[in-house]
Amino acid sequence: MPRHLVNISAYGFDLERLGGGDGVRRLVDEGGVSGTEMLTGHFPSPEGMADVVEAVHLPYAVDWFSGWNGRHDLEGLSDEQCLFLCYGRDRGSMVRTVTEMIAHAAPLRPAYGVFHGASPDLYHVFSQRNGFSDREVLAALAELLNSAVSSFPGGEPPFPLALENLWWPGLRLLDRSEVSELERRLEFEDWMLCLDTGHLMNALRDCREEAAAVENVETALDRLGDDSVERIGAMHLHLSLSADYQAETVDRGESAEYREADIDGKLSIAYPHFGRMDWHSPFETDACLRIVDRVKPGHVTHEFVTPGRGELVARLDKQMSHFRRREQ
Repeated sequence: MPRHLVNISAYGFDLERLGGGDGVRRLVDEGGVSGTEMLTGHFPSPEGMADVVEAVHLPYAVDWFSGWNGRHDLEGLSDEQCLFLCYGRDRGSMVRTVTEMIAHAAPLRPAYGVFHGASPDLYHVFSQRNGFSDREVLAALAELLNSAVSSFPGGEPPFPLALENLWWPGLRLLDRSEVSELERRLEFEDWMLCLDTGHLMNALRDCREEAAAVENVETALDRLGDDSVERIGAMHLHLSLSADYQAETVDRGESAEYREADIDGKLSIAYPHFGRMDWHSPFETDACLRIVDRVKPGHVTHEFVTPGRGELVARLDKQMSHFRRREQ
């Protein structure tokens, strides 16, 4: 049986809305989960939380691939803006950032650390006519991680890196060749995959109803093959049925306002768009159990995006109820 976690973040505003460390402990107890998967930041991890943090999600950058290849005009952006856009101003600073992210999370001694294995093309987030291929992104991902991890003892990260699929170029988990590319290029051994069910539904682009979406995910996993599925050690479990919205935005493409905006302007328009694509909703039925049973991950994180504690508790309770009923 997997260990169940709920997502939180290390940022003060999130911990405050949850009631601090004691509030997070109550959330874990009331939710019937084993602990949390904490989104860490570009700063040391909060002290006194190690007992309730079982895994971490390392900080992500909006379009790190374009940063890796010098496609962004970073003039006028602050260092902090560069961190959240692409991890830094150049390859050297990007590598240092990723190394520091891992080092900041290490004192928590997490079971794993999630790292996004794909990158949107910021200039084509509506049309999804991406300016780069999955293979190009995976090659750059390996370069970035190999360089960042090489500074740790033995050339291995202090905890396993769990590479997460998205619906952007890179790791989508739509084809076995993606995993083969990582196996061929990564120079360290301590890595695995993190299957995000909602992201896979987004990547499939045909998920409009829960039962059919689960069947589509099962078919995608069959296409990956058992050896790739066995690499999935962690799972982000949530529902996303945004196929119609995606189709509309792909047809409409980037507006003139978006095309003409600077990077900061593009980000302010893109963030709400990302949220409408990626629902992070709880499963209404126990069909989600079939995905978990198929993969058999060590950890399942019930990953939700909510404005307040009450909604987080409600969503967690709804999804965990499917597992509780089976155990009765």
